[in-house]
Amino acid sequence: MNNTISKAEVKDYLRKHPHIAEEYLLQSTSSETLEKLIAKKRQLVNENVYGNLRLIRKKSLFKSISQVYTDTGMEAMTRKICSCSTDEEIYEQIYNICNIITSALDADGFVMFVMDSSEKDIAKYTPETGPIHSTSVGHNDTLASYVAVKNQPLCVSNVHKDRRFPNGVGDDRFNECHALCSPIMLETGNVFCLISFVRVDLNRPFDEYDFEMITGIFSWIMACVRKIKKNRLLQVQEALNGFLLQTTRVMFDDMEDIDTLVTNIMTFTKNLVCADRSALFLVDEERDELYADYFDEGKMSTTGVPEYTKTSQIRFSKELGIAGFVARTGESVNIKDAYSDERFNQEVDKKTGYRTRNILCMPISGKHGVLGVVQMINRKNGAHFTVDDESAFKLFAVYCALAIHYSRIYNMLSHKQMKYKVAMDVLQYHISCPEDEFNALYEKPILPRKQVPANFDSFDFCCYDYNNILPQLFIRMILESFGENEFEMAKLCRFVLTVRKNYRNIQYHNWHHGFHVAHALWQIIAKSGLNLTNLEKMAIIIGGLCHDIDHRGFNNEFFKKLKHPLAALYTTSVMEQHHYKQTVTILHADGHEIFSHLTAFEHKNLLEKIRTHILATDLALYFPTQKYLTSVMDEGGFNPETEPHREALLSLIMTAADLCAITKPWETQQRTAKYIYEEFYMQGDEEKKRGLQPLPMMDRINQRDIPKMQVGFIGFICKPMYTTLSKLLPETEHLLKGCIRCHDNWKQTMEEQAANAEKQAGGT
Repeated sequence: MNNTISKAEVKDYLRKHPHIAEEYLLQSTSSETLEKLIAKKRQLVNENVYGNLRLIRKKSLFKSISQVYTDTGMEAMTRKICSCSTDEEIYEQIYNICNIITSALDADGFVMFVMDSSEKDIAKYTPETGPIHSTSVGHNDTLASYVAVKNQPLCVSNVHKDRRFPNGVGDDRFNECHALCSPIMLETGNVFCLISFVRVDLNRPFDEYDFEMITGIFSWIMACVRKIKKNRLLQVQEALNGFLLQTTRVMFDDMEDIDTLVTNIMTFTKNLVCADRSALFLVDEERDELYADYFDEGKMSTTGVPEYTKTSQIRFSKELGIAGFVARTGESVNIKDAYSDERFNQEVDKKTGYRTRNILCMPISGKHGVLGVVQMINRKNGAHFTVDDESAFKLFAVYCALAIHYSRIYNMLSHKQMKYKVAMDVLQYHISCPEDEFNALYEKPILPRKQVPANFDSFDFCCYDYNNILPQLFIRMILESFGENEFEMAKLCRFVLTVRKNYRNIQYHNWHHGFHVAHALWQIIAKSGLNLTNLEKMAIIIGGLCHDIDHRGFNNEFFKKLKHPLAALYTTSVMEQHHYKQTVTILHADGHEIFSHLTAFEHKNLLEKIRTHILATDLALYFPTQKYLTSVMDEGGFNPETEPHREALLSLIMTAADLCAITKPWETQQRTAKYIYEEFYMQGDEEKKRGLQPLPMMDRINQRDIPKMQVGFIGFICKPMYTTLSKLLPETEHLLKGCIRCHDNWKQTMEEQAANAEKQAGGT
């Protein structure tokens, strides 16, 4: 059986029998305990009463606000704010509302301040006077200037005794008083206006009830102000976007004409900020000066468009005047009273009779600094230029900077294009073969058979000793490949002589090398019986002859290391790309158009093939080609009529012809190797001069290692290549045999060299 009595049962019993609790407390509790219980009881009663009073007052607050809205028409007045078109109209509506609030608060009056356009000052406002008596925003002036910094409502008892506010509420009508100051804030966090409500009866300070009433009413006013501000901002933004679209279109349409661009900017700037006059000064960075060609004298055309006077250009240092200050610093200058600013030169007004009241001078800035300075004078419909004017121009200035920047680039490119055309005229004159050489070849372009070298139709032909007849020998190759009617003889003669002239006089990559490659390609085509079209044969032979045109004796890596302009033009296959461009330049020069008989499509296709073949001589591209053909052969599926197989084969042929010196008779190979390594050493010497370490094969201190390096080069690159080529085209096996012969001879030379070195070491 449970004998426990619950707490609730005890409370219920004592409530029904209070004398029992009273008897217990009197008989069993000390007087000290009773006193503590009485104190706690009183505190509890007070808290309940205060809470109830607050609830009643809160209900009364909302009821009061509601009554104020409905009884006084304040709701209609606040809504009317949303229909205002200017800040002045909004100020007037808020002022009228504050009159009503003053009565509702039982206050003795109020003081209203509005924020100056600079957002650094506040001015006392009444509908009769407008904003007057500006005072700086800060901590040590009026209550309103303090609240403008804190951005929070503030309730102060006896304002004049508070050291923070030496000027009280900012109104001489109120000396000692209580004040409740609240700001109306915009969405940006900036203050729109401030109102200080005043009670002069020091026995009646503002309390929490008053504070909450002001906060509630001002929240509604604030919402209305923010709405109208947002709507106006959207309208202004829409108008500005349309304006910028129009001005951008006009400016960029005329961007090649800097004069038109300048006058357009001046006109649109005047319209944008409602200025009476404007000026645009461009920056001359080289001379560190500002200059202007056009001046605004207030003239208008019959159609109402501003007209500007162009006189002799004026220039002045960036160290002078307001415009100079803006150009130096990139900072905007907004002067409300020109004559009170020491930087303003009054002499100009005296000479012209024009009165300057206010100035807005702003920079047009680009990536690398100030491009120009726009100076706007005398706002038409306002006391001075505003922060909104500055913001609008800053956005407009972005488009101005773009227009000025691209106008300069356009003019620079136009100038360079003219220089390029002149340079090309000079270049074509100097790169073309001499007229006497052309006449001599054109008279006898075909060499009699008896004068043709005996081994000319062999892979072993060496051109070193036949320099004078090489142009005729090349023409012979062309005639045997394409017949006598394919090319105009005059153009062919001029072309081959100009190609010869454009090979530089260096040790190896010279005219002789170009001829050897073209000859090797001609022999491969003739002996292998490849089923090639005329276009393909033209591309291969002409590409071979021109594949190293204008070679400078340095490899691609050299140009990349030195960051040469060629390396900047072509990121891959640097010199091969250059050789192709030089080839096209010659083919398009007057009197050199050997392919002029082709259709436009054939001509374009042919040039693309020539480009492919010249790029194929970049040894870096050989390795993937060799790997691809080897895999195709291993699978037994090579077919020269399949496009990828055909392209890879032709690329391999180009590399084989480029390295054909390694397949020539031993005497020719030794002679050629001397030329090759002398050119290598030229690059190595140049790299050493520049503090670079050349490759071993390009360092002349390693001359004794030439046989060893040749053995390695032939074994790693040449033998695998010619082996693959001979399998694909058995008629080229002679090249493989010549390659192996040279390899064995270099190996023997290396071994003899090693034996002699060992013998000398032993003798020592």
